[in-house]
Amino acid sequence: MGRRTLYVHTSRWTSLGLSLLEAMHLGMPVVALATTEAHRAVLPGSGILTADPDELVEAARRLLDRPQEAEEMGRRAREVVLQRYGLKRFLRDWDAILEQYAG
Repeated sequence: MGRRTLYVHTSRWTSLGLSLLEAMHLGMPVVALATTEAHRAVLPGSGILTADPDELVEAARRLLDRPQEAEEMGRRAREVVLQRYGLKRFLRDWDAILEQYAG
């Protein structure tokens, strides 16, 4: 997956697809349907969200035609996913919960 230019996430029914987060972790820009929890993961600059299938196709074409824009968006996607869903954030939150209830 990491050798691809972008990740297109078309799921309408999953709460938040792990594959979406994995793609962002790999530094891939994402083009995703603006459904479920995708709007919480894909922040401005880290991908493109839309509920319109035609806009989804156009966004994917735009990123394929503009590799530098796709690369920059992918870098931002990785920053976002590490900050919001990364192991450091998880462990920090977990430690805080343990301290609060068991400390």
